[in-house]
Amino acid sequence: MLQNGLSGDRRPKTRAAIHEIAPTAALVRVYPERRSVTHIFESDFYRMFIDRRTEKQVAYVIRRDFGKVADWRLAHGFYVPTGTLFLTPEPREIGYVPEDDRSFGLSPARRIATDGGERS
Repeated sequence: MLQNGLSGDRRPKTRAAIHEIAPTAALVRVYPERRSVTHIFESDFYRMFIDRRTEKQVAYVIRRDFGKVADWRLAHGFYVPTGTLFLTPEPREIGYVPEDDRSFGLSPARRIATDGGERS
């Protein structure tokens, strides 16, 4: 059976790879490389304060696995429990600060793709 081009062998492993690097991560916000920052949140909506090397490793996994389906000039959030990549809300929008509305900014309208290959 032919597989869609977005569902390569590495994609379903995105969640597992992130859990190996940051076991309690629930949301990873990958900002454009020019900002040189990645935020990782736990399921309680609080940000994990981890070393920059770990942040870079997690961002690399997400950029590698979703490289062609996302516009990396914009910030994206990867929700680990569902393996879904979302466009991150702008700072002035609801959901940018996860604890504001407990949504992580994961509106279905912002969904880009899942790590199983489904693309919005």
